[in-house]
Amino acid sequence: MSGFSTPAILLRRIDHGDHDLIITFFSREKGRIPVIAKNAKKSRKRFSGLLEPFTVLELVCRSPRRGGMPVLQEAAMQTPFAEIRDDVVKTLYASYWAELLCGWLEEYRPQAKIYRLLYYALRGLDRNLAAPAEMSIIFQVRFLTLAGLAPRMDGCVACQTPLDRMGSLAFFFDLEKGGIVCNGCAADSGRSRIRISPGTVKQLAWIQENEIRTVQRLRLTGSAVKEGLLAMEAFVPYHLGRVPRSLRVLQQMRRQ
Repeated sequence: MSGFSTPAILLRRIDHGDHDLIITFFSREKGRIPVIAKNAKKSRKRFSGLLEPFTVLELVCRSPRRGGMPVLQEAAMQTPFAEIRDDVVKTLYASYWAELLCGWLEEYRPQAKIYRLLYYALRGLDRNLAAPAEMSIIFQVRFLTLAGLAPRMDGCVACQTPLDRMGSLAFFFDLEKGGIVCNGCAADSGRSRIRISPGTVKQLAWIQENEIRTVQRLRLTGSAVKEGLLAMEAFVPYHLGRVPRSLRVLQQMRRQ
């Protein structure tokens, strides 16, 4: 039987029968991979304390001769990120990122830069390097950039006017057109637009252009956090085709 070993971040786990777990990992070498952990619920010793959301593990898996999911043989802890699971707000943000990756990324397609992005975003969340809302804005902007879906932030996507020549106190973030539109072009847009200030646009554009290790200590203004969350949490589901369940819970918690 063939097998493999790789560092991986646990994104999701679900029950499978009475004793097994099906676990989705995001691995450095193989991308998103589903594996089955045999008797993981029955045995208290085999994977005790290891198969927790957002942990970074070194996996050893084997593949059955007739195909199917790889079988998890061994797992060794690399980074627990336990502080995330001890905080409900951090857990919801991390769950949203994990659900986003599960819904967007193809299985068995290596995505080293996105793996590194998730690792540093979880690290920043775990170590309080930025407020959870700020880290989520950074994660979403950088993810969209690496996935080739970044909204245009350097000027109006409709009339091509550069940002520094748009000369308005506020612009609009158009979900359908995929970027910023000026006031003049906003009149021709549909309802899929969100008002956004030039200052927020400039901060989001800077995040697009720099890696997470550079921007994770960025302190966004209060208005940029509010507008950035509104824009990103509308843009991502719009292009994903659905609103992730964890995002619904997160938004409901904010309203309360």
